[in-house]
Amino acid sequence: MARRGTGERGAALLLVMVAVAVLTALAVDLAYESRVSLRIAANARDELRAAALAEGGVALSRLVLSLQQQIDAIPSAPGAPALPRPQLWRLIPVGDGLAAGLFGGPAEAPRAAAPEGGALPRAEGFDVDIDDEARKVNVQLEALGTSSALLGAQVRALYQLVCDPRWDALFDRDDANGLRVSRQDLLVYLRDWVDPLDVASALAAGFPAGGCEIVIPASPFEDGFGDENFPYDRGEDRYRVKNARMDSLAELYLVAGVTDAFMAAFGDAITVYPPRDAKRNVNETRPDLLLQNAAIVADPQDQPELRNPEFLVRLHQLVLEKTLGGILAMTPAEFGDLVAAAGVTVNKPLLAPQSTQNPFTDRSTTFRLRAVGRAGDVAKTLDVVVWMTDKPGAPVTTPGRVVHWREE
Repeated sequence: MARRGTGERGAALLLVMVAVAVLTALAVDLAYESRVSLRIAANARDELRAAALAEGGVALSRLVLSLQQQIDAIPSAPGAPALPRPQLWRLIPVGDGLAAGLFGGPAEAPRAAAPEGGALPRAEGFDVDIDDEARKVNVQLEALGTSSALLGAQVRALYQLVCDPRWDALFDRDDANGLRVSRQDLLVYLRDWVDPLDVASALAAGFPAGGCEIVIPASPFEDGFGDENFPYDRGEDRYRVKNARMDSLAELYLVAGVTDAFMAAFGDAITVYPPRDAKRNVNETRPDLLLQNAAIVADPQDQPELRNPEFLVRLHQLVLEKTLGGILAMTPAEFGDLVAAAGVTVNKPLLAPQSTQNPFTDRSTTFRLRAVGRAGDVAKTLDVVVWMTDKPGAPVTTPGRVVHWREE
């Protein structure tokens, strides 16, 4: 009897231990699921707040750009020298600090103590990077028809962007479909993608031996006789050219010759967002783009001094001094004077304010905003492009029109 009682007590104890183990596992699993659900809810809350902060950053940026349009619209007094015109979007850092300074906000709540073994929670806020799209090379080669000076300037700038021998690896190899795209082919394919014709274009420009010279006639492109869809009929996923302007920079990947390597090399120097008739902003401090602008205004355009590295050093220094590091704006005529002072002869009638062939402007109307909102451990990024063009009769303080919006 004693042995049987002892055995029963052992079995009961074993059952209790099994029950405790099962209940412990259930409790741990429940606690884990509760923590996961709480974290998911917290992340969803923070994502919503981060998105709202990023959208607030976009709105604040558009306010700053509207003020810039007001400054740009101030006329100079007759006979008086033009006043220095600041570029507010370069001067003012757009972020939560600016919002707090302009509009105030609730008192800062005391920060919660960090959990044991963890880090302090991140503060909320937002930052916005504003970029002038008009200063970049516009690869939408459809500006004002084939005979415009603006189209010729675009073709020249794009060719000079890619012509350096260090980029030969991007063009001297076959792609996955066995297609090899030269620099000249790329110009034609970009033109064919946006023009309304169904036949392939032909590049009428000439390419003197050596350097990055290109001789562009009044009409950079002519009508060819081939099929413009030929580059896109070779792969498994066949498609046709769009025959309309591109909607975003990502659409460039559909054009033959544009690859990840191409975009990594030139993505920050090219754009598709300015309106069709938009001129290129001459206010630039990046050396390679400065050299492109100098080559466009040079007369003749194949001067050996353009290939002299010391010329670019002199021009870059003169531009930084003239604009106080890019804060102040300069006119196309003033830029021409700086190019001449650096040692290159300039076509000054081209840059005159009354010239209808002037491909440059000193006022931007297209801006790209990269707004990042932060809340907790979540960051939300908005990629937005706005046109600050004013409709007829509308005041210059209009916040512009959003032409591109992408959430990341």
